[in-house]
Amino acid sequence: MDLEALYHRIISPRRKFYHVPLHLLFRGVSFFYCLGLRLNRLAYRAGIFSSRSLPIRVISVGNLTLGGTGKTPIVILIAGILRDRGLKPAILSRGYGGHSREKVNVVCDGQKILLSADVAGDEPVMIARRLKNIPVLTGKDRALTGLHALEHFGVDLLILDDGYQHLRLRRDLNILLFDQEKPLGNGHLFPAGELREPVSESHRADLICFTRCRGHENSSSQALPKFPANVPVVKTALRLQSLVRLDSQETMSVEVLRDLPVAAFCGIAQPDDFRHTLETAGAGVVFFHAFPDHHRYIADDFKSIEQAARKAEAECILVSEKDSVKVDPSVFSLPVIKVIMDVEILAGQEVFTKLLLKNGPVR
Repeated sequence: MDLEALYHRIISPRRKFYHVPLHLLFRGVSFFYCLGLRLNRLAYRAGIFSSRSLPIRVISVGNLTLGGTGKTPIVILIAGILRDRGLKPAILSRGYGGHSREKVNVVCDGQKILLSADVAGDEPVMIARRLKNIPVLTGKDRALTGLHALEHFGVDLLILDDGYQHLRLRRDLNILLFDQEKPLGNGHLFPAGELREPVSESHRADLICFTRCRGHENSSSQALPKFPANVPVVKTALRLQSLVRLDSQETMSVEVLRDLPVAAFCGIAQPDDFRHTLETAGAGVVFFHAFPDHHRYIADDFKSIEQAARKAEAECILVSEKDSVKVDPSVFSLPVIKVIMDVEILAGQEVFTKLLLKNGPVR
């Protein structure tokens, strides 16, 4: 049974009548979850819990909802901008999905990738592969991993991937992401909904970034949070940048997808977006399978994908960049191609870059 899918059915407004008792239970639990959050925030404000400061600038990228807002592509974009402007950033991640229990895990030392996705998690390894000359570290305590990066790699700036709720480390720039199509999930607090924190906590943000914008205003029925007038707003979208064969590492133009019969699979939070991207590029998606986010693949998964792809007469198999770090292309007889996505800033480029580089050296 896919527990993730079941959970989303229970919290959906279109839930079945037999899911109502569980939904009501979740609503009750969410009350105590909210109470715990408020006590936690109060303890930080009162100084009972302390936030640690590091002697370099810290930029946090996060959201209010459970996953799927496009944090990782934004982190990659930010790291690239800072690197190209002469800074030496390091990326700190929680390492969700990794097996390691070490307090500090160096995924990439700025020269080579040292850990696998099984050990460090799929997203940190994906980031490390895309940005090979930027240190990537994982660990629960971002202050500890940040100090390690500072002492061992000579970095002058830290980027927290999914750091909005990590109050143990002070940050100089808090970037809060909202998915334009569904900015507040179902509008309820976890576990009755997809909100990690009450919407009122958006007041901590220094910059609001809307992701997955498709050239139109928010089409959901949700009322967006009322942000302070002095908080800048940026709008972004994901764009298909290129394709890379996993066996040969050959880079191909997205034009090869036009009218090509393909199979595709992924284990990401928004699988429909992945399929939509492929179809928009002109690919004929004859088979598509969505696994749960951060899915751990086994040999039978790959075997069933290959069989379904051949049955559907696909000429190749496409996989998301995040999932590609867990795929061995040699187990497939069909070509396996990873899909590279980049972030495009649709509005707010100037203020976005200005805030990133504030107080930072530029060569």
